[in-house]
Amino acid sequence: MINKSELIKYFLLEADDCLNVLVEGTEELETKGYNKSTIESLFRATHTLKGSASIVKFNKITTLSHKLEDLFEALLNGEINYDNSLIYHIRNVINLIVALVNEVHEAGEEKSEIEKEVIELIDNILNKKEIPAVQQKSVIFDALPVTDNVRVELKVIENIFASLSEVLVQKNTITDKEKELFHIVEEISNSGKKLLKEITDFSDMYWLSTYERGQKVIDSFFVDFSDLEFDRYDEYHIFLRKIQEITNDITEGINSLFIFSENLSSHFKSLGREINYLKDSLIEIRMIPIGKLLHRLSEAIKENAKDIGKTVEIDIKGAEIKIDKPVFDSLYEPIIHILRNAIQHGIESFEERIKKGKEQTGHIKIDVKKEGKYIVIAIKDDGRGIDIDKVKEIAVQKGLISSEYTSFISEEEILSYIFVPGFSTSDEIDFQSGRGMGLNIVKTAISKLKGTIEVFSELDKETTFIIKIPQSLTISNLLIFSSHNLDFAIPINYIEEILTLEDFPQALEERSINHKNRIIPVKIFSEIFFSLNGKALQKGYIIVFNFSGIRKGLIVDEILGHEEATVHNFGKFLEGLTQYLGYFISGKGSPRYVIDPLKLFEEEFIFTGLSDKITESFIYSGSVLVVDDSISVRKTLQSVLEAKKLRVYTAKDGVEALNLLERNKVDMVVTDLEMPVMHGYELISRLRKDARFKNLPIIVLTSRGTKKHEEKAFELGADGYIVKPFDEKTIEEEILDRLKLL
Repeated sequence: MINKSELIKYFLLEADDCLNVLVEGTEELETKGYNKSTIESLFRATHTLKGSASIVKFNKITTLSHKLEDLFEALLNGEINYDNSLIYHIRNVINLIVALVNEVHEAGEEKSEIEKEVIELIDNILNKKEIPAVQQKSVIFDALPVTDNVRVELKVIENIFASLSEVLVQKNTITDKEKELFHIVEEISNSGKKLLKEITDFSDMYWLSTYERGQKVIDSFFVDFSDLEFDRYDEYHIFLRKIQEITNDITEGINSLFIFSENLSSHFKSLGREINYLKDSLIEIRMIPIGKLLHRLSEAIKENAKDIGKTVEIDIKGAEIKIDKPVFDSLYEPIIHILRNAIQHGIESFEERIKKGKEQTGHIKIDVKKEGKYIVIAIKDDGRGIDIDKVKEIAVQKGLISSEYTSFISEEEILSYIFVPGFSTSDEIDFQSGRGMGLNIVKTAISKLKGTIEVFSELDKETTFIIKIPQSLTISNLLIFSSHNLDFAIPINYIEEILTLEDFPQALEERSINHKNRIIPVKIFSEIFFSLNGKALQKGYIIVFNFSGIRKGLIVDEILGHEEATVHNFGKFLEGLTQYLGYFISGKGSPRYVIDPLKLFEEEFIFTGLSDKITESFIYSGSVLVVDDSISVRKTLQSVLEAKKLRVYTAKDGVEALNLLERNKVDMVVTDLEMPVMHGYELISRLRKDARFKNLPIIVLTSRGTKKHEEKAFELGADGYIVKPFDEKTIEEEILDRLKLL
């Protein structure tokens, strides 16, 4: 358990930050006048200070912060008027808070008493009573304690990071140029070796030829010398000798170039190390110990537990590990949600724990570890655990999986369904714990941090949530791959491993692989982005992703390596490109697009809480499988049906449709007729021959409007026939109305 002195240390770190915001903000109001955003900033800082002070039981700071918060809220709501007199009184209150915080710095406690008149003054302002005239005397702000820290404006740091982004681009450029240089030197070297060999071979042949033919070089100078006494050279020999000498010179030049390249490469590597050091140092500036957040939350959670008649001890390890401020700020919501769920639904009552042979006091362990550039947070409670059979039952009831499929998936995958919007194994809905909203908000928050979350549980013993997030969001670690001669990137943090396609030849045909006793569905990147037939791939790689216990595979043409880069947003003009996280500039100066793997597999994840498109209250009224080789038709129909609260699966041909139906339960199939691989007629025929789909409604959606085509469809078992182009009214009549009758 954290001691009081350590808790005070974390409070003071946060209090100093808040007071600096308050001092600078009020000074800005005095010089520039009323500004809503400044007052909002002051309100947030006061609110944070109030909460921090209340946790460590500094009641005087809590009271003054609360009153100050009320003043700022009234200002924002227009309930009181803004004037210089008001700002004067606000500065006086801040001055009192600064004095109290200074006392805590020096003695570890509040010593001064709050004058009754101060509270009455604030109450009078809020109640719009007469405010005493401002006395013309100076207001002395006690300085915050001098520390070894130097405060730097966040804007300055952000500007440095922007420059760092450009430096990283230059670093990548140098790396690419280095590779090009080595390639050029290697090419020149190979060419030089070939030239030297050709000249040497030709020279040997010439000497042999002239000797065999008995040719003699006629020169009056040689009359008195035998062949052994004087070497004979004609113009060919002289030419060959010159060429050999030139070639030797070229070889020496190439060797010198090699040495130069190696030295240059050494300098590049040294520069790269310095840039990495600079990058790490700059990121360190924004780093905050995660314990500052966890200890604050632990005290709040203990109080919450007392409110519902429970006691818990929270053990925190790894509190000294630091994370980037944007990550720190975004972790509050998911962690508090997990902890509240633990005390509300995990930790049992005293009586229940005693019956189970447990201690009366519940235990929650938070273990933080650093793994490379990632932070792993394990939150474990020794409570009831999660009933996996109940999770299965609810998943089947909600139509998330078929009852037959539950016997094929692992416990890890079954537990992943607790992150589905609205999914809960509890019959109670508690406002404070947020159980009614489900853990999908935790999943969403972690996904926004480019992280993952997994859950493991043993009934009546324990539940563990494992969160893995990047230590910093400033620089992204990216895997670079190519498809159809274009380069793309994807975040490394979701990648579990990379396999070669040669080891899984059935993957292209079956769209799945059996790896480590798991069936992993796979997609082919070139089919998704270029509408090409992926079966033509001869070689390639399978990138295996782990999405909170659910594995998916992506087949790509080639793996090119990895890079560190700053990923930029597209901006509002391209914000519709949801399959991308953004872009970065490669070393060659061209943009590389960063794929969002969650969106890539969105079709299969809509029920696992990974899609941002699904709101917490969204409940599907039915499910439809749309089969069409035209992506525009699929997307248009998907948009129309989803707007009607229908769950939509899509497939581009009959084979893909059959595979989807093996894994998912649907209420209707809407299919085109003319498609590659397997056309619509064959799909209808196969479905009607399968007892499971004998009564499944099938609507044909085609550009063929002849009676012949229509009769054939009905003959095979179609229930409806729509001719393209279609409108929403037709869709409502043929699809929505029919679904209501099911």
